[in-house]
Amino acid sequence: MTERQNYWQRMRRKRMSRRSLLRASSRAGVGAAGLALVGCGDDDDDGQQAVTAAQQQQQQAQQQAAQQQAMQQQQQQAMQQEQDQQADQAAAQADQQEQAQQAQADQAQEQQTVADTSGLTRGGTLRFSTPAATHDYFDPHRGVFGPTQFWMGFYMNYLIRWRNKEKGLMESDIASLPEIPDNTTYIFSVDQGARFWDRYPTEGGRLVTAEDIAFNAQRQIDSVDADGIEDTSFLTASKYQQTDTMEVVDETTIKFTTAEPDSTYLGAHLSPFSWITSPEAINEFGNRWRDEQTNVELSSGTGAYIPLDYDPDLGINLDVNPDYWKNGADGGPLPYLDRVEFTNLLDATAVDAAYRGKGIDIGGFPLSSLQVEGILQDFPEHNSFDVPFGFTIQIRYNFNPDWPGEDGLGNPWADRRLAYAFHVATDRYLLIDAVYLGSAKISAIAQAPWFNQAWTVPPEELATWPGYRPNRDDDIQMANELLDAAGVDRDSRTFYWITPDVWEQTYPGITETVRSMYEQALGVTLSMDIQPYTVILQRLLEGTHPGQTPAWTNPPQDLDPTGEWNITHVAGGSSNFSQYDYPPAEEMIKGMRSELDVDKRKETASELLRIFLGVHPDHGVEGMTGQPSVMNAISPQVEWPYVHNSEDVYQFAHASHRYDETWLDTAHPDFPA
Repeated sequence: MTERQNYWQRMRRKRMSRRSLLRASSRAGVGAAGLALVGCGDDDDDGQQAVTAAQQQQQQAQQQAAQQQAMQQQQQQAMQQEQDQQADQAAAQADQQEQAQQAQADQAQEQQTVADTSGLTRGGTLRFSTPAATHDYFDPHRGVFGPTQFWMGFYMNYLIRWRNKEKGLMESDIASLPEIPDNTTYIFSVDQGARFWDRYPTEGGRLVTAEDIAFNAQRQIDSVDADGIEDTSFLTASKYQQTDTMEVVDETTIKFTTAEPDSTYLGAHLSPFSWITSPEAINEFGNRWRDEQTNVELSSGTGAYIPLDYDPDLGINLDVNPDYWKNGADGGPLPYLDRVEFTNLLDATAVDAAYRGKGIDIGGFPLSSLQVEGILQDFPEHNSFDVPFGFTIQIRYNFNPDWPGEDGLGNPWADRRLAYAFHVATDRYLLIDAVYLGSAKISAIAQAPWFNQAWTVPPEELATWPGYRPNRDDDIQMANELLDAAGVDRDSRTFYWITPDVWEQTYPGITETVRSMYEQALGVTLSMDIQPYTVILQRLLEGTHPGQTPAWTNPPQDLDPTGEWNITHVAGGSSNFSQYDYPPAEEMIKGMRSELDVDKRKETASELLRIFLGVHPDHGVEGMTGQPSVMNAISPQVEWPYVHNSEDVYQFAHASHRYDETWLDTAHPDFPA
């Protein structure tokens, strides 16, 4: 950290001060004005041989006047030069003073950093709660579920990573931030200390090379299983497939190029599917990664911790990696902890009790704001934080026209009017109260939730759109008109929905709440099937998903939705689970990918959101998304006072890698013995 601070201090000292910039601009303006005057009107005496005396006298008078004017200009220039010199001297003094003050501030910051870490202690076990059974694959390129990705953030490394996604700050990880000599070239240099674990299949550990990076990228590009069969479970493959060439320059340097400028390409190396594993593991574990879902020993990485064991009923435990190559703020090796434990807890009351009894050190989801308020009343010295919950609650449809439907009568959602009717009939404010006790806000779409203010619809405008309007009467009337227009036989047809089991377990009774909400609003019959996420994922991949009641989906990988829309809303996209296929929107999305001007991308995103949610006047409901959102929570987190975290862990999602700098004050009187 000290090295990073020194770098930015050097950059600050090298920058041109505001005074210098204004002074230079001013001189440039005078010079430009002077150039504009040069070359005007010196053609008067271009060879005339016969002139009258009067003309000569007039010319002499003009010359005298010109000489006087020139002398005045010289005097003015001399005065201006003297003033400029004085201004330069004063500005130089001001710059020196500014640099001195900055140096003092930098020194104070360095001292403060030392002071902040002077009490740092090493050791201890950091303990969380987790829905441990909500897990799919320990394969770092296939693992989709949120808990799995959160665990992996502790023990895997990216090529480069987000330092703070909300602020748009990236940092090096296994490799340095890329050199980008032009709009299609990305050159990464591998950290020469990065090394794989001393664990099978890389016993003894070894350094990471550029060949390893290429091997990982090629696996995503190919998207096949160990038998060479196409595998749709590589959900970010589309991003990697934008690679035009990949060249291993030398042992520690790799160069990627794209065929054209691509605003989304760097995001491929920042997503939670881009963790770097060893080629030995890819070759050795093969399809076992897919078939032995609970075997955490099928892990090979470089991270700060190493997974020891996993039991879906108990949790997952990680041990310190003694060979981790990164150093912390105190100059010593990371990580500071000895161990990290995740205990399987789903019920908010159980999480509350575990926190109060020091069974866990950090209390978070699914704790409610009211529960955290109660904890803080009893423990006022504890720290608490409100974090936007990145796991958006959304509806999910399957627009696959070839699926015969759950009842063999054809896929009902292929008619967008029916899907739009259910979207409009969703009482978002009821669900905000029922699920999050009011501590949530309506969201447009998972890739642009309410807290993504730079890219989403302003909340006051969203509240005027069908499905988001507080006045339910208007929405219910519109929804029923849509069903009538679609010719739905409400008496004879049943609509089938899947509900994730962990959703119902976390909020008991929510499935019946949703059923009642739709049946009362639309006069239809619903059949609700509660299934684990693994079954849901398989049906999504197969294109046989019957539709899903409001429930969680993964957080946005980037606040700029361009990259994710290219894999979720483009035909053939590797995460296009809804079989979304609307050519006008696809053309706009692809245009965003090649557009490097972020303001222009935002303009297109604003128009796309209106298409996705059926309010664009030129597109109607035909461009509706297959995954309209309901809400995102405002999630509280509370910590025992002996826990010391970087502020960057309090982001909306995919920030668990930032816990590599977390430390515990083992001398604190509250620290568990």
